[in-house]
Amino acid sequence: MRNKRILIILISLIIILLICEIYLYLEMAYQKKMITEINLEKFEPFSKNNILKKYEVDMKLQGKLPRIEAASAFYPFAANFVQNLYSENLYSKGLLKIVSTSRAFRDIIAGKTDIIISTQPSDEQKEWIRDSGISLEYKELYLEPLAIFVNKENDIDNLNIEQITDIYYGREYNLNTYQLEKNNGSQTCFESIVKNNKICENHYEVDTMPQIIDKVALDKNGVGYAFYSYCSKMHINKNTKLIKVNNKEIKDIDYPLLFKVYLIYRTDNSNENISKIVKWLEAEEGKNLIYNIK
Repeated sequence: MRNKRILIILISLIIILLICEIYLYLEMAYQKKMITEINLEKFEPFSKNNILKKYEVDMKLQGKLPRIEAASAFYPFAANFVQNLYSENLYSKGLLKIVSTSRAFRDIIAGKTDIIISTQPSDEQKEWIRDSGISLEYKELYLEPLAIFVNKENDIDNLNIEQITDIYYGREYNLNTYQLEKNNGSQTCFESIVKNNKICENHYEVDTMPQIIDKVALDKNGVGYAFYSYCSKMHINKNTKLIKVNNKEIKDIDYPLLFKVYLIYRTDNSNENISKIVKWLEAEEGKNLIYNIK
């Protein structure tokens, strides 16, 4: 009996290890796919040919620089942030990473990064945080628009929230709906307006934002979404067009699909540069920088 219990425990441990290995493999595959689909060189801090904005700021961080992981849509912002705040002679490439939203929250919980830049976690991610017993602090940075787009040959120029919901529920319109997998940051925001428990028949789920943009670009009846910073900076496809929502343009201050982007850190992190950053963000210089690089 004792040997049987030991065998069961060993088998359980092997299964857990296999699940962890599969998760790590999928995360690495996602990261590799993301990096090959977009050109990150132009967003590399301190590189000669980058397209980042440069401002003179009074504070340059010294000492142990915080590691930052940015959800993919906010990588340009994070790169601008790092180039303007970090000291070039102390910076190394490993200090800034582009990751999936799920990995960002897992890594901040595990202590593998000091700061993540992301939108609000999904319900599942909130459970991870609760189960870990880790306390996270959320510092709001700015509001990010979620863009709704269609194929450029589509006559649709405006949709209201109710119509978008009807399209994804399949109640109206002959459109092919594209969305990202669960726990993706933009998917979490999208689900806050369109619950995807009864999606339409002509529905397709894709892995990454470049894919959702390119799928709609090839589908005359396609409709999709992405954070505006992504489809306007990181992966531009001229065969898609942004549409108005509730008759509001994407850059209108009362555009209805605006979501908070946060700088998130563990409250038990002892790196003094994190508290310096938070304090600086509340000052006029910090607010101005965020406005200019968002």
